[in-house]
Amino acid sequence: MTPSSSPRFQHGRVFMTECIVILARAGRADILKCLERHLAGDWGDASDARKEMNDAALERPGLIVSRYPVTPTQQMVILTSEDRSLTKLMLLNEFLDDLYD
Repeated sequence: MTPSSSPRFQHGRVFMTECIVILARAGRADILKCLERHLAGDWGDASDARKEMNDAALERPGLIVSRYPVTPTQQMVILTSEDRSLTKLMLLNEFLDDLYD
């Protein structure tokens, strides 16, 4: 899928962590392009297993998780909730921190 493709699912409310906002304001991350890719079904650097789960989640409830490079050393994770009410943009290390809190 390309970013110009129409969205394949709804995103609900969009939340960005402070780190993502800082990178975007500094011109170091094109968050709109990443969000468009996510909504179009381009899962970026997600694992093959995660891509399969995301594709399945388009047909039935399930969490959708994408991953995109935003700087040479940082990746952004975009998650859309199972009920499509919330989409969260965060750095990979923030995502991993959330998993273990």
